[in-house]
Amino acid sequence: MPNFICHIEICTTDLKKSEEFYRKIFNWKIKSADFPDYSSFETGKEPGGGLMKVDKINPGEGVTVYVLVDDVDKTLSLAKKSGGKIIKEKTEIPNIGWYGLFSDLDGNILGVFKGK
Repeated sequence: MPNFICHIEICTTDLKKSEEFYRKIFNWKIKSADFPDYSSFETGKEPGGGLMKVDKINPGEGVTVYVLVDDVDKTLSLAKKSGGKIIKEKTEIPNIGWYGLFSDLDGNILGVFKGK
């Protein structure tokens, strides 16, 4: 049986700001979950995931999640305009595609990817 990623969880110190941040960048559907300090998101395809409120985040720790996008440059620009920070500009992976990295409002690092 293959081991598919079935859930992605992103920690945040400000749940409402993070909801708006990800809606602006990826147009994800985000809704409050059945328990406090957590919102679930749907990306349009599996996997989906959640945003979890925490008191403190140690930036740069954890798993980097890559999101498939139509335009790496446009997405990185949206991230920066929405308060994020560009970690790695659009970079080619020969014969595969392009990627870039940005940090969100809490320093979580995410990747964006576009195949050839």
